[in-house]
Amino acid sequence: MNYKIGASILNADFLQLGSEISSVISLVDELHLDVMDGVFVENISFGAPVVSGIRAAHPDAIIDTHLMISRPHQFWKDFVDIGSNIVTFHAEATTHGYALLKQLRQAGVAAGVSLNPATDIAALEPVREYIDRVLIMTVEPGFGGQSFEPAMLRKIEFARKMLGDAVDIQVDGGINDRTVAEAKSAGANVFVAGSFIFGAADRADRVAQLRAAISR
Repeated sequence: MNYKIGASILNADFLQLGSEISSVISLVDELHLDVMDGVFVENISFGAPVVSGIRAAHPDAIIDTHLMISRPHQFWKDFVDIGSNIVTFHAEATTHGYALLKQLRQAGVAAGVSLNPATDIAALEPVREYIDRVLIMTVEPGFGGQSFEPAMLRKIEFARKMLGDAVDIQVDGGINDRTVAEAKSAGANVFVAGSFIFGAADRADRVAQLRAAISR
């Protein structure tokens, strides 16, 4: 299994975003960018111009763009065109998930689907062959700094059984050096951490703690 850590910039200091990203870019495997529209979730974060600027500043970074927006089938191409490597949309946000997954793959990016805590993993069964990554939200989406919901561990287990080892199972919400190990044991292999990384003065030490917990 290929285990990866993503740093969620939602918890970075946006007045110092360039230096904040530079402080973690060499430590993690991916940058996790939460695009929020204030409609699908009750918060607004940033849009395509910020993602474009990050790509320009870090041309070799793996950019994992998480579209927490309504109507992702109308906006996905903007984020592909500016250099996202992975684009994940919410199953609850569109009735065009099948077409969108196919379009993302045809565009040459990894196709991801995210599920809110109350959404059954079985909803992905009809489109499983078109999915590269499933993001299981371990908190209610929209705000950083929330606590990990242990009930989501069962959902991770079901996802791994249904999808096998070829699909990334990503978790986002309340990830720290304890919960990362629990999520790994349940079957996750991609771990998004925000406040645990950006809330510390020594980001290298925090990422090292995550990697140590994953390797046990």
